Amino acid sequence: MEVTAHSEERMLRITPMVDPPGLRLEGELDATRHQELVDTLSPLAARGGEVRLDLAGLRFIDLGALRLLTCLVEQCGNGVRLVLDNLSPQLENLVLTVSWERLPGLVQGRKGMS
Repeated sequence: MEVTAHSEERMLRITPMVDPPGLRLEGELDATRHQELVDTLSPLAARGGEVRLDLAGLRFIDLGALRLLTCLVEQCGNGVRLVLDNLSPQLENLVLTVSWERLPGLVQGRKGMS
């Protein structure tokens, strides 16, 4: 199953990954696409354990999306960890500015694993 959210010329593509379990995100993730991410990620997070997010193809993410990911982890309360793989330099700077300590349940993953 693949979910694609369209908004004018921009879009977000969410593709499930089996091994490791998680999602590949491509495009732009802003407030207009938060619900699509929640709808797709929630069932994976509900299982607990580690869920990987491959962000190699993500061109943009807003601060609200990082908060959304943190809130989702807190709501699950089952030890789920979201591992953020392939952070772009821009996203890595955003996360470092916010600081990992303020994003419980989010973990920096590997680079170049796509």
